[in-house]
Amino acid sequence: MPTLFGGRRRPFSHGKELATYRSEVGELTRRVDTTLAEVAEAIDALRRRALDPDEAVARLNDYEEMLDGASEQIQSMLAPEELHGLHMEYEANLERALRGLVTTERGCALTRLPHRPKEDEEVAGYYKRGHQNVLHARLRMQELVEVLLTWVPGKPAEASLTARLHRDEA
Repeated sequence: MPTLFGGRRRPFSHGKELATYRSEVGELTRRVDTTLAEVAEAIDALRRRALDPDEAVARLNDYEEMLDGASEQIQSMLAPEELHGLHMEYEANLERALRGLVTTERGCALTRLPHRPKEDEEVAGYYKRGHQNVLHARLRMQELVEVLLTWVPGKPAEASLTARLHRDEA
């Protein structure tokens, strides 16, 4: 688009689309974060043997359905071009959390086998790996959401430790 002085004018493209994206992502990620906190709590209760595996499977199935739906919603969203990489990383971490949930469900399934002793350590390994995947994915997703919701057009869209330290200094 030519301007009065002969230069080219860049169209303003981040206004409404960015606001819409932020509101959609903000709402969805709040629900996902709440669900992941509940998942981590349930898995931790399994690890401490404070929750029955059969009861846990029912809860985990409900959480898995909710997170699968959220994953589909995230994948269908169109992120601004500059945020596309971080958006995809959020998707990948959501998939990691789902893998942690499924790993925990496998551990619960092992407890139902007739030849397994109640205090089997292999089951505890499944719970531990599942809990770590959910916890670490959730922490990374929180970092990514912070950048996705506060990104300023024209600035780099990074969610690294270095970028976070420089943001905190400014």
